[in-house]
Amino acid sequence: MEHIELLKNSISPIVLISGVGLLLLSLTNRLGRVIDRSRKIVDELKTGSHKIHENKNKQLRILYKRAQILRTSITLTSLTILLSSVMILLLFLKFTIAVSIDTAFLIFFAVAISCLIAGVIFFLIDITLTLKALKYQIRKYR
Repeated sequence: MEHIELLKNSISPIVLISGVGLLLLSLTNRLGRVIDRSRKIVDELKTGSHKIHENKNKQLRILYKRAQILRTSITLTSLTILLSSVMILLLFLKFTIAVSIDTAFLIFFAVAISCLIAGVIFFLIDITLTLKALKYQIRKYR
């Protein structure tokens, strides 16, 4: 009977890990695109004129800022997964050696959700910055 209780209690952290994993996949894909675009711009800087250099340098600054924001979001999202895994371990300990973990579990849960919220906020900041960069680029060609 205790095994069933352990499995039932583990479902929420496992679902959290699964959902956050999909967010992490999206974030790492975005970071990869930022890095690829940055490398392409650096290659273009080697051959462009001074006017082009100014524009490319602005783009590089925006891309670097985005990379930093995405790194922070990825770190916070990864911490959410780590803390959720610790919660599963705590549940396992609770049911195998009858340790009281209620307070620790609630603390880990609160910190995990806080990390997730902060990670999503940084994700939204990256999206906003991406749109600002696009708006700047579109204005340049009007």
